[in-house]
Amino acid sequence: MNGTLIVSLDFELFWGMRDRHTLDEYSENVLGGRKAIPLLLDLFEKHGIHATWATVGFQFADGCKELIPFIPSDKLKPSYDDIKLSPYAELMNCGESEEKAPCYFAPKLIDEIAACEGQEIASHTFSHYYCRESGQTASQFEADMLSAKAIAELHGYELRSAVLPRNQSTDEATEVLRRLHFTSYRDEENDWIHEKIKVTPLMRLLRLMDVYLPLTGQGGYIPKNEDGIVNLVGSRMYKPYFKPLAFLEPLKVHRIKKQMLHAAKKGLTFHLWWHPHNIGVRTEWHLKQLEEIFSYYDELKKNYGMRSLNMEEAAQEVLSEK
Repeated sequence: MNGTLIVSLDFELFWGMRDRHTLDEYSENVLGGRKAIPLLLDLFEKHGIHATWATVGFQFADGCKELIPFIPSDKLKPSYDDIKLSPYAELMNCGESEEKAPCYFAPKLIDEIAACEGQEIASHTFSHYYCRESGQTASQFEADMLSAKAIAELHGYELRSAVLPRNQSTDEATEVLRRLHFTSYRDEENDWIHEKIKVTPLMRLLRLMDVYLPLTGQGGYIPKNEDGIVNLVGSRMYKPYFKPLAFLEPLKVHRIKKQMLHAAKKGLTFHLWWHPHNIGVRTEWHLKQLEEIFSYYDELKKNYGMRSLNMEEAAQEVLSEK
Protein backbone atom coordinates (compact mmCIF):
# COMPACT_ATOMS: atom_id res chain seq x y z
CA MET A 1 0.00 0.00 0.00
CA ASN A 2 1.28 3.46 -0.89
CA GLY A 3 1.95 6.09 1.73
CA THR A 4 -0.43 9.04 2.07
CA LEU A 5 0.11 12.70 2.87
CA ILE A 6 -2.90 14.46 4.37
CA VAL A 7 -2.86 18.23 4.80
CA SER A 8 -5.52 20.02 6.85
CA LEU A 9 -5.87 23.65 7.87
CA ASP A 10 -7.82 25.06 10.80
CA PHE A 11 -9.47 27.97 8.99
CA GLU A 12 -10.78 30.10 11.85
CA LEU A 13 -9.80 33.74 11.23
CA PHE A 14 -10.03 35.53 14.62
CA TRP A 15 -12.62 33.15 16.12
CA GLY A 16 -9.92 30.80 17.35
CA MET A 17 -7.84 33.52 19.02
CA ARG A 18 -10.46 35.84 20.50
CA ASP A 19 -10.14 34.36 24.02
CA ARG A 20 -6.35 34.76 23.96
CA HIS A 21 -5.73 38.06 22.15
CA THR A 22 -7.48 41.30 21.34
CA LEU A 23 -8.24 41.99 17.71
CA ASP A 24 -5.73 44.85 17.73
CA GLU A 25 -3.05 42.45 18.93
CA TYR A 26 -3.75 39.74 16.37
CA SER A 27 -5.36 41.34 13.31
CA GLU A 28 -2.03 41.47 11.45
CA ASN A 29 -1.78 37.67 11.67
CA VAL A 30 -5.40 37.11 10.63
CA LEU A 31 -5.34 39.53 7.70
CA GLY A 32 -1.93 38.25 6.67
CA GLY A 33 -3.33 34.72 6.78
CA ARG A 34 -6.13 35.75 4.41
CA LYS A 35 -3.57 37.17 1.98
CA ALA A 36 -1.52 33.99 2.27
CA ILE A 37 -4.39 31.68 1.28
CA PRO A 38 -4.31 32.39 -2.49
CA LEU A 39 -0.56 31.85 -2.40
CA LEU A 40 -1.05 28.58 -0.54
CA LEU A 41 -3.59 27.49 -3.14
CA ASP A 42 -1.07 28.20 -5.89
CA LEU A 43 1.50 26.13 -3.98
CA PHE A 44 -0.96 23.28 -3.54
CA GLU A 45 -1.81 23.33 -7.25
CA LYS A 46 1.88 23.31 -8.20
CA HIS A 47 2.57 20.18 -6.14
CA GLY A 48 -0.79 18.43 -6.45
CA ILE A 49 -1.64 18.82 -2.76
CA HIS A 50 -5.20 17.95 -1.79
CA ALA A 51 -6.10 19.67 1.48
CA THR A 52 -8.98 19.95 3.94
CA TRP A 53 -10.00 23.41 5.14
CA ALA A 54 -11.76 23.00 8.48
CA THR A 55 -13.86 26.16 8.53
CA VAL A 56 -15.61 27.84 11.47
CA GLY A 57 -19.30 27.99 10.60
CA PHE A 58 -19.63 31.69 11.46
CA GLN A 59 -17.33 32.44 8.51
CA PHE A 60 -19.85 31.26 5.90
CA ALA A 61 -22.00 34.30 6.74
CA ASP A 62 -21.55 37.66 5.06
CA GLY A 63 -21.96 39.53 8.31
CA CYS A 64 -23.47 38.89 11.71
CA LYS A 65 -27.10 39.39 10.66
CA GLU A 66 -26.94 36.36 8.36
CA LEU A 67 -26.04 34.20 11.36
CA ILE A 68 -29.18 34.94 13.34
CA PRO A 69 -31.35 32.09 11.92
CA PHE A 70 -28.60 29.56 12.69
CA ILE A 71 -27.78 30.54 16.28
CA PRO A 72 -28.88 27.85 18.78
CA SER A 73 -31.37 28.71 21.50
CA ASP A 74 -29.95 30.11 24.73
CA LYS A 75 -30.32 26.69 26.36
CA LEU A 76 -28.23 25.09 23.61
CA LYS A 77 -25.50 27.69 23.41
CA PRO A 78 -22.28 26.47 25.08
CA SER A 79 -22.52 27.03 28.85
CA TYR A 80 -18.79 27.14 29.53
CA ASP A 81 -17.79 27.79 33.13
CA ASP A 82 -15.29 30.26 31.68
CA ILE A 83 -17.72 32.63 29.98
CA LYS A 84 -15.03 34.35 27.90
CA LEU A 85 -14.80 31.20 25.77
CA SER A 86 -18.25 31.80 24.27
CA PRO A 87 -18.37 34.24 21.34
CA TYR A 88 -22.10 34.89 21.49
CA ALA A 89 -22.07 37.94 23.76
CA GLU A 90 -19.97 39.87 21.26
CA LEU A 91 -21.20 38.26 18.05
CA MET A 92 -23.57 41.01 16.93
CA ASN A 93 -20.80 43.60 17.13
CA CYS A 94 -18.45 41.83 14.74
CA GLY A 95 -19.45 43.56 11.51
CA GLU A 96 -21.91 43.75 8.64
CA SER A 97 -20.01 41.97 5.86
CA GLU A 98 -16.83 40.17 4.84
CA GLU A 99 -15.58 43.40 3.30
CA LYS A 100 -16.07 45.37 6.52
CA ALA A 101 -15.13 42.57 8.95
CA PRO A 102 -12.52 40.37 7.18
CA CYS A 103 -11.23 39.03 10.49
CA TYR A 104 -14.62 37.38 11.14
CA PHE A 105 -16.36 36.48 7.86
CA ALA A 106 -15.16 34.83 4.66
CA PRO A 107 -17.87 33.51 2.27
CA LYS A 108 -16.05 34.74 -0.86
CA LEU A 109 -12.74 33.35 0.34
CA ILE A 110 -14.38 29.99 1.10
CA ASP A 111 -15.70 29.87 -2.47
CA GLU A 112 -12.24 30.72 -3.79
CA ILE A 113 -10.75 27.81 -1.86
CA ALA A 114 -13.47 25.37 -2.93
CA ALA A 115 -12.98 26.25 -6.59
CA CYS A 116 -9.45 24.79 -6.53
CA GLU A 117 -8.94 21.13 -7.37
CA GLY A 118 -8.62 18.76 -4.42
CA GLN A 119 -9.63 21.29 -1.76
CA GLU A 120 -12.28 20.14 0.73
CA ILE A 121 -14.43 22.52 2.77
CA ALA A 122 -14.93 20.87 6.16
CA SER A 123 -16.08 21.85 9.65
CA HIS A 124 -14.22 23.51 12.50
CA THR A 125 -17.59 23.62 14.35
CA PHE A 126 -20.08 26.49 14.12
CA SER A 127 -18.79 28.72 16.92
CA HIS A 128 -15.24 27.37 17.43
CA TYR A 129 -16.70 25.04 20.05
CA TYR A 130 -14.52 23.56 22.83
CA CYS A 131 -15.60 19.99 23.60
CA ARG A 132 -13.44 19.46 26.68
CA GLU A 133 -14.15 22.72 28.48
CA SER A 134 -16.13 22.39 31.69
CA GLY A 135 -19.76 23.45 31.69
CA GLN A 136 -20.68 22.57 28.10
CA THR A 137 -22.72 19.49 27.21
CA ALA A 138 -22.97 16.96 24.37
CA SER A 139 -26.41 18.35 23.48
CA GLN A 140 -24.94 21.81 23.08
CA PHE A 141 -22.17 20.44 20.87
CA GLU A 142 -24.73 18.66 18.70
CA ALA A 143 -26.71 21.89 18.32
CA ASP A 144 -23.52 23.68 17.33
CA MET A 145 -22.68 21.08 14.68
CA LEU A 146 -26.23 21.12 13.31
CA SER A 147 -25.88 24.87 12.86
CA ALA A 148 -22.51 24.39 11.17
CA LYS A 149 -24.02 21.93 8.70
CA ALA A 150 -27.07 24.12 8.04
CA ILE A 151 -25.20 27.32 7.22
CA ALA A 152 -22.73 25.41 5.06
CA GLU A 153 -25.61 23.79 3.14
CA LEU A 154 -27.14 27.23 2.56
CA HIS A 155 -23.92 28.14 0.75
CA GLY A 156 -23.79 24.90 -1.19
CA TYR A 157 -21.41 22.81 0.92
CA GLU A 158 -21.92 19.41 2.51
CA LEU A 159 -19.64 19.01 5.51
CA ARG A 160 -18.18 15.52 5.78
CA SER A 161 -14.94 15.99 7.75
CA ALA A 162 -14.49 17.70 11.11
CA VAL A 163 -11.59 19.16 13.04
CA LEU A 164 -12.48 20.07 16.61
CA PRO A 165 -10.91 23.26 17.93
CA ARG A 166 -7.65 22.65 19.76
CA ASN A 167 -8.15 18.97 18.91
CA GLN A 168 -10.49 18.61 21.90
CA SER A 169 -12.15 15.39 20.81
CA THR A 170 -14.06 13.18 23.23
CA ASP A 171 -15.99 9.94 22.89
CA GLU A 172 -19.25 11.87 23.26
CA ALA A 173 -18.24 14.34 20.55
CA THR A 174 -17.24 11.53 18.20
CA GLU A 175 -20.64 9.90 18.70
CA VAL A 176 -22.32 13.21 17.76
CA LEU A 177 -20.22 13.42 14.60
CA ARG A 178 -21.07 9.84 13.74
CA ARG A 179 -24.78 10.49 14.26
CA LEU A 180 -24.61 13.57 12.01
CA HIS A 181 -23.01 11.50 9.23
CA PHE A 182 -19.51 12.91 9.31
CA THR A 183 -17.05 10.46 7.78
CA SER A 184 -13.83 11.62 9.45
CA TYR A 185 -12.34 13.73 12.20
CA ARG A 186 -8.84 14.71 13.23
CA ASP A 187 -7.78 13.71 16.72
CA GLU A 188 -4.67 14.96 18.50
CA GLU A 189 -1.33 13.24 18.19
CA ASN A 190 -1.25 9.75 19.66
CA ASP A 191 2.11 9.72 21.45
CA TRP A 192 3.62 9.31 24.90
CA ILE A 193 3.73 13.06 25.57
CA HIS A 194 -0.05 13.39 25.22
CA GLU A 195 -0.77 10.08 26.97
CA LYS A 196 1.60 10.19 29.95
CA ILE A 197 2.51 13.80 30.70
CA LYS A 198 -0.23 15.53 32.72
CA VAL A 199 1.67 18.60 33.93
CA THR A 200 0.79 21.29 31.40
CA PRO A 201 4.06 23.32 31.43
CA LEU A 202 6.13 20.15 31.01
CA MET A 203 3.83 18.90 28.24
CA ARG A 204 4.19 22.17 26.35
CA LEU A 205 7.98 22.10 26.72
CA LEU A 206 8.23 18.52 25.47
CA ARG A 207 5.86 19.20 22.57
CA LEU A 208 7.99 22.18 21.58
CA MET A 209 11.15 20.08 21.71
CA ASP A 210 9.43 17.41 19.60
CA VAL A 211 9.02 19.96 16.79
CA TYR A 212 12.78 19.87 16.29
CA LEU A 213 13.92 16.54 17.78
CA PRO A 214 12.42 13.04 17.34
CA LEU A 215 11.06 12.59 20.85
CA THR A 216 7.87 10.81 19.75
CA GLY A 217 8.92 8.82 16.72
CA GLN A 218 7.67 9.10 13.17
CA GLY A 219 3.93 9.79 13.52
CA GLY A 220 2.80 7.57 10.67
CA TYR A 221 -0.23 5.28 11.07
CA ILE A 222 -2.87 3.21 9.29
CA PRO A 223 -6.31 4.88 9.58
CA LYS A 224 -9.07 2.69 10.96
CA ASN A 225 -12.82 2.65 10.52
CA GLU A 226 -14.33 3.44 13.93
CA ASP A 227 -17.88 2.22 13.41
CA GLY A 228 -18.51 4.41 10.39
CA ILE A 229 -16.18 7.34 11.07
CA VAL A 230 -12.43 7.50 10.44
CA ASN A 231 -10.04 9.09 12.91
CA LEU A 232 -7.37 10.78 10.79
CA VAL A 233 -5.00 11.60 13.63
CA GLY A 234 -2.80 14.65 13.25
CA SER A 235 0.82 13.58 12.92
CA ARG A 236 2.54 16.97 13.05
CA MET A 237 1.57 20.62 13.31
CA TYR A 238 3.65 22.84 11.06
CA LYS A 239 4.80 25.31 13.68
CA PRO A 240 5.34 28.92 12.61
CA TYR A 241 8.65 30.70 13.03
CA PHE A 242 9.61 31.02 16.69
CA LYS A 243 12.28 33.68 17.08
CA PRO A 244 13.97 32.37 20.27
CA LEU A 245 14.58 29.04 18.50
CA ALA A 246 15.17 30.38 15.00
CA PHE A 247 18.52 28.59 14.81
CA LEU A 248 16.61 25.27 14.98
CA GLU A 249 14.37 25.96 11.96
CA PRO A 250 16.36 23.61 9.66
CA LEU A 251 15.76 20.82 12.20
CA LYS A 252 12.01 21.49 12.09
CA VAL A 253 11.86 20.93 8.34
CA HIS A 254 14.22 17.95 8.57
CA ARG A 255 11.94 16.39 11.21
CA ILE A 256 8.86 16.73 8.97
CA LYS A 257 10.68 15.34 5.95
CA LYS A 258 11.96 12.34 7.91
CA GLN A 259 8.42 11.59 9.08
CA MET A 260 7.11 11.88 5.53
CA LEU A 261 9.85 9.54 4.29
CA HIS A 262 8.98 6.97 6.95
CA ALA A 263 5.30 7.06 5.94
CA ALA A 264 6.15 6.79 2.25
CA LYS A 265 8.43 3.78 2.78
CA LYS A 266 6.08 1.95 5.14
CA GLY A 267 2.79 2.68 3.37
CA LEU A 268 1.48 4.79 6.27
CA THR A 269 -0.48 8.03 6.58
CA PHE A 270 1.25 11.25 7.64
CA HIS A 271 -1.08 14.14 8.54
CA LEU A 272 0.38 17.68 8.51
CA TRP A 273 -1.72 20.60 9.73
CA TRP A 274 -1.62 24.26 10.70
CA HIS A 275 -3.71 27.47 10.76
CA PRO A 276 -3.55 30.07 7.95
CA HIS A 277 -2.97 32.77 10.55
CA ASN A 278 0.19 30.92 11.63
CA ILE A 279 1.79 32.13 8.40
CA GLY A 280 0.12 35.54 8.39
CA VAL A 281 3.40 37.18 9.35
CA ARG A 282 6.73 36.27 7.72
CA THR A 283 4.49 34.84 4.99
CA GLU A 284 7.12 34.71 2.26
CA TRP A 285 9.51 32.93 4.60
CA HIS A 286 6.91 30.35 5.65
CA LEU A 287 5.84 29.71 2.05
CA LYS A 288 9.46 29.08 1.10
CA GLN A 289 9.66 26.50 3.89
CA LEU A 290 6.41 24.86 2.80
CA GLU A 291 7.69 24.83 -0.77
CA GLU A 292 10.66 22.80 0.46
CA ILE A 293 8.36 20.35 2.23
CA PHE A 294 6.06 19.89 -0.76
CA SER A 295 8.97 19.60 -3.18
CA TYR A 296 10.12 16.73 -1.00
CA TYR A 297 6.64 15.24 -1.32
CA ASP A 298 7.19 15.33 -5.10
CA GLU A 299 10.30 13.20 -4.59
CA LEU A 300 8.42 10.74 -2.39
CA LYS A 301 5.63 10.52 -4.94
CA LYS A 302 8.14 9.72 -7.66
CA ASN A 303 10.25 7.28 -5.64
CA TYR A 304 7.64 5.56 -3.45
CA GLY A 305 4.26 6.35 -4.98
CA MET A 306 3.13 8.57 -2.10
CA ARG A 307 -0.29 10.17 -2.62
CA SER A 308 -1.87 13.40 -1.41
CA LEU A 309 -5.46 13.02 -0.18
CA ASN A 310 -7.76 15.37 1.67
CA MET A 311 -9.57 14.01 4.71
CA GLU A 312 -12.77 13.07 2.88
CA GLU A 313 -10.83 11.25 0.18
CA ALA A 314 -8.80 9.36 2.76
CA ALA A 315 -11.92 8.48 4.77
CA GLN A 316 -13.80 7.17 1.74
CA GLU A 317 -10.85 4.94 0.92
CA VAL A 318 -10.96 3.43 4.42
CA LEU A 319 -14.74 3.14 4.55
CA SER A 320 -14.84 1.37 1.18
CA GLU A 321 -12.55 -1.41 2.41
CA LYS A 322 -14.21 -4.73 3.16
